[in-house]
Amino acid sequence: MQPAHYLKLMDLGHLARIPQCRDDEHGELLTLLLDHAASPEAAPLAAAVAKGCLGHNHLWQDLGLPDRQALSCLMQEHFPRLFARNTGNMRWKKFFYLQLCEQAEIRACRAPSCGVCAHQDECFGDEAGQPLRSLGTASQAAAL
Repeated sequence: MQPAHYLKLMDLGHLARIPQCRDDEHGELLTLLLDHAASPEAAPLAAAVAKGCLGHNHLWQDLGLPDRQALSCLMQEHFPRLFARNTGNMRWKKFFYLQLCEQAEIRACRAPSCGVCAHQDECFGDEAGQPLRSLGTASQAAAL
């Protein structure tokens, strides 16, 4: 699907309300996504995903997508090299930050591999929840 299709699915108003207080972090996320984009037309999606990473909910929720599968489809279509690297189906936000840590040669995890980590559910656990649009603003933070 074209990037415009995914942008129409997103809650751009919610994205605009996410404070961009971590400019360096946002820039690194945006660069990561742009470096792995399938085409220049994916740039608006990269900007939206990078901004969504600064939110406090699941990434798919902060983007206003209906579910995690929609985010995974977006990634597979428009950022296929990143999608292919997420072999364990790690939560997307955690996966992006792991990529940034690896680029900076920072070993963030103490476990030698994800398979033996005591915190595996934090990275690979269920992302069930309701889209934020259906929850209303008062209960958004409680969605997790």
